[in-house]
Amino acid sequence: MSHDDLIQRIRQRAWDPARRHDTVYLPLNWLKREYGDDITSRIHHYRLRQPPGEGANLTRLYWGSDPQDHLMDAALDSGAPEAVRYFSDAPHEPPYRPISHADLLACEKRIGHELPELLRRVYTEVSNGGFGPSYDLLGLPPDGHRAYEGGPDALETYEKDPEVSNVLGFPLVSAGCAMHWYMSLIEPGNPVYLWDPNLWDYPEEQSPEAGIVTIAPSLAEWFDGWVNGYNWFDHPPVPRNDTEGDVSVWLDGDALDQMPY
Repeated sequence: MSHDDLIQRIRQRAWDPARRHDTVYLPLNWLKREYGDDITSRIHHYRLRQPPGEGANLTRLYWGSDPQDHLMDAALDSGAPEAVRYFSDAPHEPPYRPISHADLLACEKRIGHELPELLRRVYTEVSNGGFGPSYDLLGLPPDGHRAYEGGPDALETYEKDPEVSNVLGFPLVSAGCAMHWYMSLIEPGNPVYLWDPNLWDYPEEQSPEAGIVTIAPSLAEWFDGWVNGYNWFDHPPVPRNDTEGDVSVWLDGDALDQMPY
């Protein structure tokens, strides 16, 4: 597929506040006012919105309808009609300023490896992270997206676990429950791995590859799948062996969506 076309389609979704995340949060009182109380049947969960000046925007997830509606945000599917309507007048712009070429080169020097051209273009032409599956594409320093609104960026994650990075490559996304999407820096096409450290028997001299859950054949296909709404969590799992024979280790995508990480 053409990288020019793919970059354009990534940009269209990443710059759209109604579609850039797996789920989109809207004010609960607005939803009920516009669509009635029946709208709650389509809400996955709620989060408490902090009043101005009282800390971060996201502090706690709720699975009921307390406290008062005007303090709650409600999670709907990415691209839900209600979200498209709510953000109809919002600017379509990158969630983070794209990284400069100089800052990108500085990051690659720290990594000791050039990133694939497609990922370089995403960071320099689309956004320095802050969109995509799970907890969004990790950004690069100095001003990129950080995991969980304050955790490590991509470079800090790469440098923190060299025993993992040296084998799996570059961390793309924090996927919750300590899982990450990693991209190979050396394999043709840069395949992308969903990696679960709970499946890795460190430090029992086992390769981090033991924690790979599933594989996207290439970085381009991984991004293309996200653009088209494909859930890579539902991709066939990597077969595993245990003492009772061949089994497949997998977490159901719907179950992951319901977990309050």
